[in-house]
Amino acid sequence: MRSLFLTLFLAVCFNATAQLDAYQEDIITLLEINGTQEIHAADYESVMTVLRKNFETMDVPEPVWKGLKADRPKSMAELTRMLSFVYRKHFTHEEIKALFEFYTTDAAQKWIERNKGELSETETKEVKAFIKSKLGKKETSKLDAIKADSDAVVRRWKIELTGQKMSALIKQGYRTRF
Repeated sequence: MRSLFLTLFLAVCFNATAQLDAYQEDIITLLEINGTQEIHAADYESVMTVLRKNFETMDVPEPVWKGLKADRPKSMAELTRMLSFVYRKHFTHEEIKALFEFYTTDAAQKWIERNKGELSETETKEVKAFIKSKLGKKETSKLDAIKADSDAVVRRWKIELTGQKMSALIKQGYRTRF
């Protein structure tokens, strides 16, 4: 049953070609500010690292690698769009708006990016109040499910990205070491 759900879930994610509605756009905006994009930036780089290793005997010139990376913003935007379906599954539109409201605060941004400096006493209270709120508790309770769903989406995205990049290299006359 779970695999059927996951298949249907991924089908919706990858085949959604309709224009995004306000709910989806709000989720994407939330993912842009809550640290999700930064977390997955390493996923793009890991694909490129694997490709470099697989094509290392072909002496692919650096300009070719640069060309392959040219679509990074577009690929990351696509991943964010796909991940937005995970959040849509777990949160209502009103909850997404409330999460956005929290994550745009200075306190939340400092909390996300621990390197922005220490939280003031007021900011610490603000973060703790959110965590103790109904929505904060819901978000915390959903973390494992969100991570599992997100991991499935990211795995699929990485497979597709790897295939696209390998295809581009092969079309240019490069072959893998396999």
